Amino acid sequence: MCIHNLKNMDLQKIEKAFSFYNGGKGLDHWSYSSTSSPFAKNIINYYFPQEVRRKFPFRYPGDFGNLVNNTVQKMLADVLYVEGRERLTEWDRSYEAAYNHELKDFHSKLPVDAKDKFGREEVLKYAEPCIKITEKVVKEIVGKNKLVCERYIDHGIDLMIKKITGRIDYETKHTFIELKTKPPKTSKVRNKEEFKMRSQDLPLEPQIEHLTQTSFYYMVTKKIPYLVYTNDKEFKLFDQSHELMKPDHLEYLYNKMIEKILLWEKMIMYCDGDIEKLALMCEPPDMDHPFYYRDLTDDQRKLITKLWGIK
Repeated sequence: MCIHNLKNMDLQKIEKAFSFYNGGKGLDHWSYSSTSSPFAKNIINYYFPQEVRRKFPFRYPGDFGNLVNNTVQKMLADVLYVEGRERLTEWDRSYEAAYNHELKDFHSKLPVDAKDKFGREEVLKYAEPCIKITEKVVKEIVGKNKLVCERYIDHGIDLMIKKITGRIDYETKHTFIELKTKPPKTSKVRNKEEFKMRSQDLPLEPQIEHLTQTSFYYMVTKKIPYLVYTNDKEFKLFDQSHELMKPDHLEYLYNKMIEKILLWEKMIMYCDGDIEKLALMCEPPDMDHPFYYRDLTDDQRKLITKLWGIK
């Protein structure tokens, strides 16, 4: 870990400073997903242990993305890394086996509310065409090259206390693909207690949060990056011919991410394990934000009240 590079820092002090994370177990690593939100959101999520976080409310769009991506990976990969970093080379690569395995996981999630219940029932109509389109574009990029999926990468610089860990969606010897599926959107029918669903348009330009994630994989691997968006109708591919995907811009975004993590680590070390002191240094949660503080658990709301006095 990066802490081995911090010769003048007391490891016990580090352990104490990060001890409020994960139910008292501390923080093992950063990830793009854990650092892409405001610091307050990071605290109220990762204060709780993993077994609790896995029970947080999770709406269908994220599960739709997992259903599509995981199915395509199981169909096309030569090597697949699974949780625990186990390396697999043998499994049933048929569409039926891959899809049914992922569908079982999809159905294991409870709907958050009536809107999410409708979405989970309707969205499967969009899954198969999205899988076919995703399979097509991945094949076009990968060609006959050996394909590795979900390989773990660990990375840090000398000034960082904790490493950054990520998993690459699709990777060959010289290229990688960061895949983003755009699930169909659900909305309420006007003047009725009913919902409707429609396909979500793909972005005209690569989105900054996805570029930042891509930048991390690029800076670690130095492989040719592809950022791909898919829905049930089409795909959109961004490569290094796009101005925002050029090496200098990806390096800039990577450096901004590193700067953010270094700032967070300095704040954490300064507060020496005092989460209430740390909260005072953060911008308070914006409870009106459209998604950061949506679908919070009772325990998360109690923590927000304790740390920021917001009810």
